[in-house]
Amino acid sequence: MLRSLLRASAAVALAVFVAPAAPSAAPPPGLAYDEIVRVVVNATPPPPGNFAADVAAIQTAPAAPSAPPRRRGLGNIANIAGAVLSGGGANAVAGAVASEAISASIESALEASMAAQFSGLAASARSFLQPHLLRYAYWNGWERVDDVAAQTATIRKCDLGQVVTLNLAQKTYTVSVPGSEPEASAPPAPRRGRAPDPQAPGTAVADLTETTRSLGPLRIENQPTTGYDATTSFTMSQATGSCRDGGASIRTVEYLSPLNRPAVTSCPIRRPLVPQTASEAVTMPTGGCRPTFTVRRSGPTPPGSKLSLYSLVTFAQAGSGAATPPPGGGFGFLTERGSLRTLGATDASLFEVPTGFTKSP
Repeated sequence: MLRSLLRASAAVALAVFVAPAAPSAAPPPGLAYDEIVRVVVNATPPPPGNFAADVAAIQTAPAAPSAPPRRRGLGNIANIAGAVLSGGGANAVAGAVASEAISASIESALEASMAAQFSGLAASARSFLQPHLLRYAYWNGWERVDDVAAQTATIRKCDLGQVVTLNLAQKTYTVSVPGSEPEASAPPAPRRGRAPDPQAPGTAVADLTETTRSLGPLRIENQPTTGYDATTSFTMSQATGSCRDGGASIRTVEYLSPLNRPAVTSCPIRRPLVPQTASEAVTMPTGGCRPTFTVRRSGPTPPGSKLSLYSLVTFAQAGSGAATPPPGGGFGFLTERGSLRTLGATDASLFEVPTGFTKSP
């Protein structure tokens, strides 16, 4: 009996030793797409489904002139760009609206801590006055972002501890670790002739209302999408002390595909310089005006995990005469995505340093 057990054990051990190892699972298919981002000022934006024509217009357009001088008021609303350009949907935009209304109505409370960040976002918004073409690629938990006009690319392989920045024009590259990527810093806040006065206390009733309606199905870039039209209104009333009555309204028209928004493995969250929710906007002031918030939402809730192929966000301040900002006027941000394609193992070279590139010191 013992001899039989030993023979059986030896046979099992030999089978385990000579059996081929189970192959590791191949990475799931990845996704690549192109993206156009622009600021729309008092103009009719392109409609959904116009991506190919807009790319052709960018490629044939003359070189863009230098950015125009800063105009008063741009810094006050450019914080909305943070929510839009970071891919945020209606909820993120709602937070940005709350932040904007507070920045306009609680001037001393917010400017003391956020002036530099708002100035940086204003500069960011000005850089998108001309349509900007970007290319994104995601596979195996990695990300590559190409800035077509700047001829640069950033490859993030955070699970391997690598962030590679390519200069496609000069054929050079640098390697950094996740979390240490250089970021555009906001310009310093303007110097004041004297220290700011202490923030006076104040109270107000702040009301945030979001109403969403479905726009139904629409095929964009050969993908089925579902459209949503959300209007988020913010008003502040019954103000006392340092608080001020005011308000703002923002309209978001977006078409969401069934595709999930790609994720990057192990990379630090790259947060925008502005709050992404109304609660973040309320808790930022450390003194001065302290409004009491009421939030109401109605209508369908767009799925937050799906990739938007078209997103138009327009903004109006209180007193503009439009409770709902029209899609063809005012100040807004437009994001279009197209040229969607599936990536696989044969596209792995996209996430490597190209042959012939030299490492910068």
